[in-house]
Order: sequence, then C-alpha cells, then structure tokens
Amino acid sequence: MSEEPERVRPHLQASRRVAQIMRAAEEAATTLRDEAERRADARIAEASRAAKLRVDAAEEEAAEILGEAQGRAAVMHETAAAEAGRMRDEARSEVDRLLAEARKEAEDVQRIAEVFAAQTREAAETSTRKQLARARELAGEVLSEGREMSHNLRELADSLRNNAEILLRDVTLAHRVLASRLDEAGVDLGENAASRGAARDPAFGDVPEFVPRTPRSDR
Repeated sequence: MSEEPERVRPHLQASRRVAQIMRAAEEAATTLRDEAERRADARIAEASRAAKLRVDAAEEEAAEILGEAQGRAAVMHETAAAEAGRMRDEARSEVDRLLAEARKEAEDVQRIAEVFAAQTREAAETSTRKQLARARELAGEVLSEGREMSHNLRELADSLRNNAEILLRDVTLAHRVLASRLDEAGVDLGENAASRGAARDPAFGDVPEFVPRTPRSDR
C-alpha cells in the first residue's frame, strides 16, 4: 500500500508542474495583454492629442485662410464694383457718342435729301416751263401756219373765182361771136342749140361745172 502512492507521486508532480506552467503562462499572457492594452490606450490617447492639435492647427490655419480670403474678396468686390462703374461710364459715353453721330448723320442725310429734292423740283419746273414755252411756240407756229394757209386758200379761192369769171366772160364772148357769125351765115340753131354747140365746141373745150349756166353781165 505504501509503495503505490510513491509511484503515483511523479505524475502528480508533473500535473502540478504543468498546472504551474499554465498558470504562469496565463499570468504572462494577462500581463502582456494588460501591457498591450495600456500601450494601446497610451498610443490612442497620444494620437487623440496629436489629432486634436492638428485639428486645432488646421482650424486656426483655416480661420486665417478664411479671413485672408474674405479680405481679398472684399478688395476684389470693391475693385470689381469700381471696374463695373468705370465700364458703365465708358459704355454710357460710347452710347452717347454713337447717338450723337447717328443724329448728325441723319441730319446730313435729311439736308442732302432736301437739297436734292429742291434741285429736282427746280429742274422739273424749269423743264416744264421750257416745254410749255415750246408748246406755246409750236402752237403759235401752227396757228400762224393755219392763218397763212387760210389766207392762201382764200387768195386761191379768189383767184379761182376771178379765173372762173374771166373764163365765163371769154366763153360768153365766144358764144356771142359764134352766134353772130351763125346769124350772119343764115343758120338759126336756136338759143339752146347754140348754147349746147358752144359748150361742146372743141375750140373752146368743156365748160367747168362750177360755171353758172346763165351768163353774167360784164363788169
């Protein structure tokens, strides 16, 4: 009985030894874990402090940049407002200049048109006066020619009338001479036959139609 416990004792010692080693390993692991957590917490805290410092520095820098940008924007706004005012003034001046030039050109065109219209009207009146004068001259010439022609026609009519009367006197005289000769020759043809013979005598020719059949008295 006493020998059995002595045989089992090395196993117990080994188990105890393993248990001690396990406890020591667990304690070491716990220590390492605690140390890692402590270091991690320290690094996290340090990183948080660094991040806060960086954020604060960035906010300060951003505030400076924002202030500088606002200052530049204000200057640029003032400059832009001044430039816009200057451009408006220049545009207004240019518009006034263009309007003045347009009015002057319109006045020049109006004046030229009035002069041209006056010249055209004067030329038309002059041409009309010349045409009227020429028409009156032509009318006078036609009237003068008509009067002259009428006078010539009257003179021609008077001349024809005189010639007709002279011819009538000659025919009447020839008729009387012929009738006297026939009477002397003892030929009695009668008044109508003598008249017809005298009218048809080839020596005297045909009596014109406008000559009256009844002889006129001698003048």
